[in-house]
Parts: sequence; C-alpha cells; structure tokens
Amino acid sequence: MGRYWLGCSGWAYDDWVGPFYPPGTPPGEFLERYARVFPTVEVDSSFYRAPSPYLVRRWAERTPGSFRFSLKAPREITHEPDETQRATVLAGFLRAIEPLRSAGKLGALVLQFPGSFRAPSGEARLDRLLDAIPSEFPLAVELRHGSWWSEATRERLGRRQAALVWSVVPATEPPAWVTADFVYARFVGDRALTTFDRIQRDGTADIERMRARFDDEGRSASEIYAYANNHFMGFGPETVAVIAGILREPPPDLGAAARGAGQRTLLGRQDGA
Repeated sequence: MGRYWLGCSGWAYDDWVGPFYPPGTPPGEFLERYARVFPTVEVDSSFYRAPSPYLVRRWAERTPGSFRFSLKAPREITHEPDETQRATVLAGFLRAIEPLRSAGKLGALVLQFPGSFRAPSGEARLDRLLDAIPSEFPLAVELRHGSWWSEATRERLGRRQAALVWSVVPATEPPAWVTADFVYARFVGDRALTTFDRIQRDGTADIERMRARFDDEGRSASEIYAYANNHFMGFGPETVAVIAGILREPPPDLGAAARGAGQRTLLGRQDGA
C-alpha cells in the first residue's frame, strides 16, 4: 500500500447484495468479498457491541495479510458515565482486538465521542482514556464540539500520538491538526438517507476540500486512513471509488467482490492473490 488506505465504514449491508455482492451471497461471505476490493475497513458494529476474541480471529483469518481493520471503541467507553464499567469494557475490548494488533492488521482504534461531550468538563475523562490505552494501539479521537478546538486539546492529543479525526459531519468542522504519524478521516454525512444501494447525492465538494487538507496540513503524515459511510453519498463502495478518483489514487476494482477468488479479470489479473 501507498500513503492512502481507503475503505468503507462497515461491510455487512443487505443493500449491497446486488450492486456490490452477487445476488444470494450469504452474510458469512461478505468480509472475504469486501477484502478483494478494499485494503481496509472501519468496523462500525464494535461501537454497539464489542466483538468476541473468536470473531476477531475469524476476521483476521478471512482477510489478506496486508488488510487493516480500524475499530470504533464500544459506546460504553465513550458515552456512558460509569467509570467502573468503562474500565472493564475497555480492558475486554483491548484483549479482543489484540490478534489484529499482533498480526499487523490494526489500523486504528477510534474513540468516537458524542456532540454533547465538551471541554473543559470532559478533559479529565479524555485524559484518563488517553492514558488507559497502551501506546502500541494506534489511536484516533473523534471530537464533535467546538469547545475542543484549542491548543490545549492539540497538545494532549499530541502527547499520546492520538490522531484527531477529520470528520465530515453536519455542524462540525474539526481543525486539520496532525497529532500523530497518521491522519484519520471519516466521510459521515447526515442520517437522511435510509437505503444504501446506489449513489444518491454529490459529495464532491466535501471530498475536494478534504483532499486540500491532505495535501496541505496533512503532508507530514506517513499514512492517511479515509473511510466512507453509506450516509455520506448513499453507497459506500462507489463513494470510495469517487474519493480515490479525486485523490488521484488507483480506483478500486468494485467488480472483484462479485468474482470468485482467483478468478481472472479481463486484464488477466487474478483476484484474491
């Protein structure tokens, strides 16, 4: 891989069966087919429920050696006030994702905080979490309230080498700080769209603005993770193709998800190698 790691937020969507996965594809095949197309994925489901160690090992086994997973921390860690529960859930989550880290398949662990999480009242809580996550776990932090856009926040993230998430979310404009050796961007959008089988809106302007950030403020980052949520344009896989085009990166071969592993394309290349 080069500098950019481009992928979707999640892979298990029934609406993708037909336009991306072949008709009749069982859910158990989704990840393997997804990984024929993209080099990375953001695991959204882990926000709602921490995956089991067994499931994480299966993810690692079913993807190529160079594939990377970024995972949202469970909401009990970022959204619940109970400190005791938070520590217990975090410890279990870190144990569960250790197989990905040890296999070199961990992109980043993502702390996604709600818009109600504000500075300065949340600073001590954020500091405790930054300290609690070992440095060998690459960390990205999504803050959505403007009270955090201060030099103090930039310094605390920099001390931990935690990337501030550059998110495209309505009413949120995170500064383009580089506080780690990587940049983490999320094309999220709003919740107006409810079907995810085709592109339904034009996100070109937002993507072009993000490209300018990557080229300018983000030029020092060795790697850039950029993930497309279905809600951003309506259909994650094709959105990633649009992002790749604007970034002047090689386009993903979306048709590879429908071909069998090892099946040759018209250009003679084999998939699943």
